[in-house]
Order: sequence, then C-alpha cells, then structure tokens
Amino acid sequence: MYKFYFIVVMLAPVAMLFMGIRWKISPPPFQSGGLVYSTELTQNNPDAWTAAHRHCARLWTRIGIISGAASAALMILFQENYTSFWMWLIAGQMALFCVSVFMVDLLLKHTFSDDQR
Repeated sequence: MYKFYFIVVMLAPVAMLFMGIRWKISPPPFQSGGLVYSTELTQNNPDAWTAAHRHCARLWTRIGIISGAASAALMILFQENYTSFWMWLIAGQMALFCVSVFMVDLLLKHTFSDDQR
C-alpha cells in the first residue's frame, strides 16, 4: 500500500514539472483551448498570454522539483508513519499550486493593467 500512496503523493509535483517543461519548450498559441492559463486579461492581450505561460513554466518547473523532492524525502524518511501525513503532503502541494497561480495573476495585473497605459 505504501507504493500506491507514494505514487499518489508524487502525481501533483510530476504534473507541475511536466507542464512547466512543456510550456517552456512550446507555449500554447494565443487563445488556444485545452490546458492553458486562461483569464480575461490573457484572452484579450497576446503579450499577457505569452508572459503568463512563460512565468507559469518557470514557476511550475521549480515548484515541481522542490515539492517533489521534499515529498519524496518525507515519504522515504517517515515510511513507517506515511498513513498519518500523506494527505497533508498533497494539501501542501495544492496550496503551492494555488499560490503560484495567484502570484502569476498579480504579476499580470500589475504589468498589464489598463491604469498604466
């Protein structure tokens, strides 16, 4: 059962790392569908679209590596007690993901707001 929980804990960091690398290599085209960073600001401004995906790619690659390494280390170090904290690791990973999205959104609003034009 430990292997199953280990895989579940590693899903979010691997997904963030994968999307970060994918968007760094080939960012999605402007106003495309699918798995993209799509807000009202990015849908109306191609520069904001490009900046959002560039910043998300960097941030998600770093968060994926760091949270994946930390989660794997904790799961290995505390293998006997993994049932008591595996869900907390996933909650922490999701919190990092949400914070990263809010950080990119604040950056875009500050950079591309209508007040500064």
